[in-house]
Amino acid sequence: MSTDKHYNPAIYQRLQTLVAQRDWQGVFVYIDSLSNAQFRTAGYIVAERFIPQLDEADAWAITQELTSNNSKAFLVTMMKAISLRLQEGSLHLRGNGSRSFLAQVQGNEEDKKKVIATLVPVLKEPDDISWLLRKLAVEEGRPRIAHLINVQTLAASYVLFHTLHHIDHDTAMLTRTALYLMRRGDALGFNLASLLKAYYGLDELKGTFSLRIQPYQLARLSADYRAFCQAMNL
Repeated sequence: MSTDKHYNPAIYQRLQTLVAQRDWQGVFVYIDSLSNAQFRTAGYIVAERFIPQLDEADAWAITQELTSNNSKAFLVTMMKAISLRLQEGSLHLRGNGSRSFLAQVQGNEEDKKKVIATLVPVLKEPDDISWLLRKLAVEEGRPRIAHLINVQTLAASYVLFHTLHHIDHDTAMLTRTALYLMRRGDALGFNLASLLKAYYGLDELKGTFSLRIQPYQLARLSADYRAFCQAMNL
């Protein structure tokens, strides 16, 4: 017998029948009829037991059905399940069904923040991060900076670096961004601040920087992600 606190045989079997029929609306109607405790259990069962097994289109479809009806209850749980599949490579951000789900999320600022906060840290390619932000209608410049500045991955740092090009006339904002990255307390943030100091000539930015960036490296950063990674020295 399973000792998983999120497991309930009767709920699991009913959900299994509905999932096998691909009756996503029926899944929501059934879960919505349960008591509060059973409701939570059913949500975990879908996320932890069914999302890992479904094909891409069905994983996005059941996610969209549940979150469109009750995003507060389901969005974070479902996004965690989706993010695990993205990490392991069994589901792709631009796979079947994702566009419809993201179009649904786009109109809700709180849902948008939760999706970005969960998915961006697990995306390994800068192009995928940029694609996600475009699909969620996150504008270039300050709106994107706000979503990216706390993400501690090289891919997100590269997109942030590109995003800063849109405010390159605002030296004060560039300096504040670099200072924030330094205060974040991680090597990636500090090295990115060092790169920004060299790239934009931020003479007001004070600190002991170990990163040494050559002029020829600066010229290649915008066009070459690998050159950016090499310059970041991580």
